[in-house]
Amino acid sequence: MNKKQKYEQVLREIRAQVDDEGDIITVMSTIASAIKLRFPHFNWVGFYRLVDDSTLKVGPYQGGHGCLTISINRGVCGKCVRDKTMQLHNDISLVADHIACDSDTEAEIVFPILDRQNAIRAVLDIDSITRNCFDEMDVAALQEVASLVGGKYV
Repeated sequence: MNKKQKYEQVLREIRAQVDDEGDIITVMSTIASAIKLRFPHFNWVGFYRLVDDSTLKVGPYQGGHGCLTISINRGVCGKCVRDKTMQLHNDISLVADHIACDSDTEAEIVFPILDRQNAIRAVLDIDSITRNCFDEMDVAALQEVASLVGGKYV
């Protein structure tokens, strides 16, 4: 199965499983699991939730231990929150303020989770053990996932 087919399948599964689900933690857990199972080169797939004006807290996620708390003033996830824009780094060794929660991570992509009022509520963070693995196909499919999660916030 090629990458496009994997994304098509995982997006169908996610939509079917969470379409009528209102609990945001259940939605996030289901999504993290579905993506992690389909893409073995992703060593961490999950969410950091914005718990106050300056703090992200881990979870739900799949993979090794994540950083428990991240200040929005640091790292790729913090920049995603501050700028409300997707962050894509295919070689994290080039990112000066990257927070290394897992030393095996070579690439990272992070999407803001925006609610219906366009307020940031969380980020979808995906780390990979493979440099240069993220492309336009990942961006399009994962943006769809981020939008789906954001739409679940009331």
